[in-house]
Amino acid sequence: MKKILYAVIFLLILIGSHNYIDINNIAIISNIAIEKKDNNYIVTFQEIVPKRENNTIIKDYKYYSSIKPSLKQAFHGIDEDITKEIYLEHLENIIIKDNNLDIIDKLKTIMNNDLDNFNVVISTTDPSKALKYSNNYKYINSIIDNDVTLRKIKKARLEQKDIKIPVIKQKDEKLIFYKYITYKGDNNA
Repeated sequence: MKKILYAVIFLLILIGSHNYIDINNIAIISNIAIEKKDNNYIVTFQEIVPKRENNTIIKDYKYYSSIKPSLKQAFHGIDEDITKEIYLEHLENIIIKDNNLDIIDKLKTIMNNDLDNFNVVISTTDPSKALKYSNNYKYINSIIDNDVTLRKIKKARLEQKDIKIPVIKQKDEKLIFYKYITYKGDNNA
């Protein structure tokens, strides 16, 4: 009887460990900045790099950028640059330059439904610089007062309703909430 119990426990240990992911093998992406300039898309990923220091975990960041003629190619360009597996389950925000609202419609086709619960934020400043204003990856979340996720935008589009997306801007060397911009549910942003 003990042999059977040990065999079952051993099998459970073997079966249960196949979902293990080593944190050193994944790039945890917390924020993404997107801008269209000169018919090219500039995409910047912010990776959280946890480090142990004095018995605490601190967060450092790495940034990866890609410039390509299509948004999909720019995302794939970053995928080629990062040697780790890209992990988007902790994605907080996608920050889009204020004159590039058409990017929202392109995001709907690139990001699958499992990964559409991140905030969409518009920036009057360079979105890649907005990523670097703080050493807290939730900094953007702290300055906007209304979460507008891609999921909510998709729903508003299906219902042909307008939705207000928060806009941030730079003021006195920091980012602040600026206003809302109305994104039309009928695809006329």
